[in-house]
Amino acid sequence: MENSVELRQERAGLIQEANVMLEACKTESRKFTEDEQSSYDEKMNLIDKLKKDIEMVERQEKLNAEIASKSSTPAPSNEQEVRNFSFFKAVNDFTNGNLEGLEREMHEEAVNEARSAGRTINGLGIPSFMLESRANVTQTGSAIAPTNVLGFADAMREASVFDKVGATILTGLSANTTIPVTGASSVEWEGEVDPAADGGAQFGKVELTPTRLASYVNISKQLLLQNGAAAEQAIIRDLGRATAQKMDAAIFKTAGVAGAPDSLGELATSTFTEAGYAPNASIMNDFVEAETVLAEAGGLLGNLAYVAHPALMADLKRSAQVASVTPGMQGSLINGYPTYFTNGCTKTGTASADFYFGDFSKLYMGMFGGLDIMVDPYSVAVNGQTRLVLNQYMDWGVSDGAGFVKAVSLIA
Repeated sequence: MENSVELRQERAGLIQEANVMLEACKTESRKFTEDEQSSYDEKMNLIDKLKKDIEMVERQEKLNAEIASKSSTPAPSNEQEVRNFSFFKAVNDFTNGNLEGLEREMHEEAVNEARSAGRTINGLGIPSFMLESRANVTQTGSAIAPTNVLGFADAMREASVFDKVGATILTGLSANTTIPVTGASSVEWEGEVDPAADGGAQFGKVELTPTRLASYVNISKQLLLQNGAAAEQAIIRDLGRATAQKMDAAIFKTAGVAGAPDSLGELATSTFTEAGYAPNASIMNDFVEAETVLAEAGGLLGNLAYVAHPALMADLKRSAQVASVTPGMQGSLINGYPTYFTNGCTKTGTASADFYFGDFSKLYMGMFGGLDIMVDPYSVAVNGQTRLVLNQYMDWGVSDGAGFVKAVSLIA
């Protein structure tokens, strides 16, 4: 039987079809013909039946989720145990149909996690808790918490900027998720016995819905058999970089990327007119102007950081030296704020490149379950390779577009 989401979609389609039939009769000021009446009655009977089916399936899915949360094969309880996980062993065992040990436990954990989200794992599963774990501590001089990593995570997230910049990452989501956001309230001076004015607090929301991201990597079968730790990490890093680059490109582009959630360039609402280009000076001026815009909006709070295209890096590093003042860029800091460079930001030829400044805790990243890695030993078998196809479901949004400044700097 179909899952509850598919049944609901089928029922909604029938309701729409029945409504179209009724509206047609209303428009033409007539009753159903005998065939139309029979078709309409059939649709209504199916709609009623599907309602009962949905209730039954949803009840069972809820029970399945309870069973999954109390699985007889619990996840490893400590970091050392997780680090014993071998990706190559998992791929080889899965290919040969004899997945066992810790690798089997991790796969079963991913299957249970996917089931609770109304999905199925079609390949080798990696549970979401192996992808990331954030430490609840603060870096010196920064509000951004560093990332502690477990097993698969260190390589899978190594090249990503979104994971370093302080975004609010929600892992293991099991359904469409709505995050309520409290709007700004106002206060007024009043007389001794005058009535208080309505503060006008409004509630917004960030809605997260699964969107599929996919990539693949080909691995030599000989390399899989050798199962060397260094080679294993190299392959995982390759998968991680492929995934991270796609995510960063979709998040930080000015225009949206087809098939992906809205980019930060589409979501950010604060901007300004860039300075005319002056070597080793104007780009730094733009960065300062971005801070000013956000300060005037009352937004200099939270996980403030810069994310910029690498084309801006050289001028930023030279500007303070030319001016013979305290360097504006010290290591990863510009004007005291953490700064990250990614080709995910837009660059327009040799004319300009983009950057963002804002509170990245207002960027919500939702990860729906873990990774689903299809192990395909056939497509590139003629080359002595196995293809790994990665699928991950995610979404993102911002709680306040005014909390980000999207800017363009001239580079020539």
